[in-house]
Amino acid sequence: MAHARLVSLALALAAAGSASAAGPCEEDRGQTGLALAVAASGGLAVAAVDDDSAAAAGGFRVGDAVVQANGTLARSCGEYARVVREARRERKAVLLLVRRADADVPLALGAGTWERAVAAVAPPPPAEAPSVRALVATRPPSPLPPETHVSVDEVTQGLSTLAGEGRPRPSLATYQKDVLELSRQVETLAAREAAPVAVLSGLRTVLSYYEGAAVAWASEETQRERERRPRHLPAPETASFFGDSEVAALIDRFPFLRATVVRDPAPGLVGESSGLWRPRQARTLLWERGREELGRLTGWLAAGTP
Repeated sequence: MAHARLVSLALALAAAGSASAAGPCEEDRGQTGLALAVAASGGLAVAAVDDDSAAAAGGFRVGDAVVQANGTLARSCGEYARVVREARRERKAVLLLVRRADADVPLALGAGTWERAVAAVAPPPPAEAPSVRALVATRPPSPLPPETHVSVDEVTQGLSTLAGEGRPRPSLATYQKDVLELSRQVETLAAREAAPVAVLSGLRTVLSYYEGAAVAWASEETQRERERRPRHLPAPETASFFGDSEVAALIDRFPFLRATVVRDPAPGLVGESSGLWRPRQARTLLWERGREELGRLTGWLAAGTP
């Protein structure tokens, strides 16, 4: 185990031919002995294989690029974690298809993985939420072409409206419609190659916070309906969620939302018992971060305008 921990994430991804864009994915590493990482080029790669582990016995190698996990195109830590949690809950194997050099190689963490004693594994470093900070720190890109600059401005203005503090909030349905429309505008810019890649990346990053707020808002409304709570009463403070849910994926993507989790989902006698979180608090945090990121992005865009 000690030797395996000496394998740094940077070395692992260098062996894979790409650089890491996030911290390691270490779901149930104590039993699997496997750590993955998100590569800058997209997808997941094997970052570490612990000695005398199920992963070592399964033939995994540092640098293997993960193509599928139990038939799922697992391209994020959250997606990989859900596959592993489901396999652990059902005591079944995790079948992974990896790309090694130019060949696709089928490998497995056998069902016996879950019978192994849990090994002590150092906790992963804290992950960070998406940010445009890296863009702000670099030289501004070339100005947008005149015929598309207005479109980008319209998107940032639309984001500013979504982020407006102190303004009356629309209904959830209206908010979801507005978020979807902005997402379509950004993807249209991308399809037409009408804005620099860095600008599109910044717009998507900011938009991701408001998409996340829609998930939190929907969770709050679902809990209200579940409790049959009338509209004239305040929304419930907490709402339930499960490990294989949109809420769980949201919390995986934005680590600061862990502060809103009251109780994580856990295996029960029959199926999985639900977790609890505070969706309104999560929505507020996402809007706050969204405004902060939008301020960075618009300031950066203005600095690059002649």
